[in-house]
Amino acid sequence: MIQTRYPRPCPLPGHPQDEDEPALVTESAWSRLGAWHLQAPAERLPLPVIATAWPAGWVLHAAHVPGHVVTYAAVAAAVACWLTWHRYARSSPHQRLLPTEAALVAAAIGGWVAAAATWGPLGWPAHLLTWIYLAGSIGGYAWLRRHEAVRAARRRREDAADWTARKADWHRVAHLIGLGDFHLQKVTPTLLGEELLLTSAPGSDLASRVARNGDAIAEKYAHLEGLPYGRVDISTTEFPGQLIIGIRRLDPSVKGIVYHPLTTPWPSPEPSPYVDWFPAEATIRDPVPVGIIPETGEPMTVTLFDEIGARAIGVHGATGSGKSTLLNDVRERVTAMTDAALVQLNGAHMGDELTWEPLAAATACGPAASDEEVRDKILAVLEWAQQLVTERSATLAQTGHSVFQPTPDDPAYVLMADEVDEVVASVPGAGAILEFLASKQRKSAVCLILATQRATQKQTGGGMVRANLSQVVIGNTNRATESRHATGAEAEIPDISEYSRGRKGYFQIWDPQAKEITARGRTFLLGVPPDELAYCKRIVDARKGTRRVLPTVELAAHDRQERAPEPAAPGVSEMRARLAAARALSEKTPPAAVSPARLAAMRLPADIPAADAQALLALLGEPEGTSAGPAGAAIGKSKATAWRYLNMLREHGIAELVTAGRSSRYRLAGQPGPQSDPEAGQGPRSPEYLTIQALAEAVHAGLADADEATREVLEKVWEIEHRPARPHLTVVPPLPDETREGDAQ
Repeated sequence: MIQTRYPRPCPLPGHPQDEDEPALVTESAWSRLGAWHLQAPAERLPLPVIATAWPAGWVLHAAHVPGHVVTYAAVAAAVACWLTWHRYARSSPHQRLLPTEAALVAAAIGGWVAAAATWGPLGWPAHLLTWIYLAGSIGGYAWLRRHEAVRAARRRREDAADWTARKADWHRVAHLIGLGDFHLQKVTPTLLGEELLLTSAPGSDLASRVARNGDAIAEKYAHLEGLPYGRVDISTTEFPGQLIIGIRRLDPSVKGIVYHPLTTPWPSPEPSPYVDWFPAEATIRDPVPVGIIPETGEPMTVTLFDEIGARAIGVHGATGSGKSTLLNDVRERVTAMTDAALVQLNGAHMGDELTWEPLAAATACGPAASDEEVRDKILAVLEWAQQLVTERSATLAQTGHSVFQPTPDDPAYVLMADEVDEVVASVPGAGAILEFLASKQRKSAVCLILATQRATQKQTGGGMVRANLSQVVIGNTNRATESRHATGAEAEIPDISEYSRGRKGYFQIWDPQAKEITARGRTFLLGVPPDELAYCKRIVDARKGTRRVLPTVELAAHDRQERAPEPAAPGVSEMRARLAAARALSEKTPPAAVSPARLAAMRLPADIPAADAQALLALLGEPEGTSAGPAGAAIGKSKATAWRYLNMLREHGIAELVTAGRSSRYRLAGQPGPQSDPEAGQGPRSPEYLTIQALAEAVHAGLADADEATREVLEKVWEIEHRPARPHLTVVPPLPDETREGDAQ
């Protein structure tokens, strides 16, 4: 005996066995004929009218019914048809015959019957009324069959039949993939395939549990459909008991590269279908299209500012995933906004940032790990942003808005920081400021876009940064589980490599609050590879004359070293800055020259000019060595060039790295470091700091400035230092263990 799967009948129709049950016929033949006519009234009801019109005219003529009586009846029928079709036209959701068309058809039939009742259907010369009847029947029925309302009704009948067959076909395969308790409710076609909406039957498994373990089901369904891996997705909806199976019968890359509409010259003979998404002027309140969703053809957007304020967005992707392309798409829209300004940071390189620099309010980029000037600029921008958030929060009570409203005169700022991991690792204090901005920037109209290769807490700038991200845009990663870092291990985003098959430029947008993927697609490419930056530069050059002057951010990197910062500047140690200023005023010993014999024995790199090599060797010969800053000043080159020369000397074995970090220091290989002073009994004196007595001497002599409180303390130190009998502190050496044991006894 075959056991049925359902112990009781399922209330949802569509099972194959529903058609196998014998139908009980209890109606008469006339009732069934009426049902057959009413199933398609526009096509089937005219048939009995045509068949009975000629006999009715002959009967009325034979009965000598007056023609004017039939005419009155025909007029009444035409009026009734007009009223009936007019009433149904207002309430019917489907297209129908116009009331005028229905009234004219009724009037034509009634007029012919009235003529036939008067002269007879075979009357007039050559049976003219009969020929009119035949021509009118054939022509009228042909016109009715081609009417759009009749065609729409026919399509609805066909769709209903196809839908019944599709539901029955689903139940034939559903049990093979483990979804026998789920019923097909809707099929939505997409540009790449279709989406199936399923509803669970009473007593079936939970939809959320099925979605969490949907890989096996997706693989089975792809096997039945003959599709490759990654073409079937299973997800839940906002309602319990519902599942969505996304089927991509076409590869997402069938359209090839999706070029940005502002790519000039346009590389395709056909105009861009997405040009309306990129108006010449935009606002910070508009969503920023960064790509296209292949299934629907709609834009894939990120939101920088909404009704609750500015957003913090994380962008993650491995090298070569298209992360820089996506950031360029955002830069293009931000620089077109009339009430927004772009601020750029990069802790590793500078190509894209320098391209958009003419349209940006501030740009600080470069190798932060080796260039102190870059670190100072990045820190200055972050401190400025921190101060701006604080100042704007004070104006909210005056304006009455809970969120700062940007205007062209006081715009919103989009702080875009690429390679955030390098910024946090190389710039002291940057991590704390980024955490402050991520948690406080929303009400002050300061948007954050933090890009890095990994989504871990360390790479994104800290736990507070990751916890306050409003959107996460993640592309291809080298590890399938990398997406768990983006969600804080609370959920797992599906690996997009199954969707993109490893192709670059594909991203998905994760909403941390809703805990769902809101969009998935391919980014716009701003130009033909490998000349993307050249295309970006054309956009920048075209906007130079039309863009207003942006509020600039004063970096003041040199002033930070030469004078003390203002007391209110956050994140800066005043005493350390003053120590640096005093140290810069102290005299330095002239560098010692390298002996000619040793210089002749060295094999200098050919890429370093001889004069620059001699100057660098002289600096490296000092006991404390040198760093990129003094080396660049000595040879008249940038710090980046000096750092590159020093690394080349280190690779050739001429120089060696003494200290790494904020200020990498180099010296000659085999050169002894600063020796201890045997007479003083002290270690070597660090050249990076001054003693408090030397600082007191500098302030007392007027070589360094200080506020009143600091000056008062340093004057007391100077007085103690210059007293005739000043007290001396002596460090008492520790007693041997035996002596201490004897004293204890």
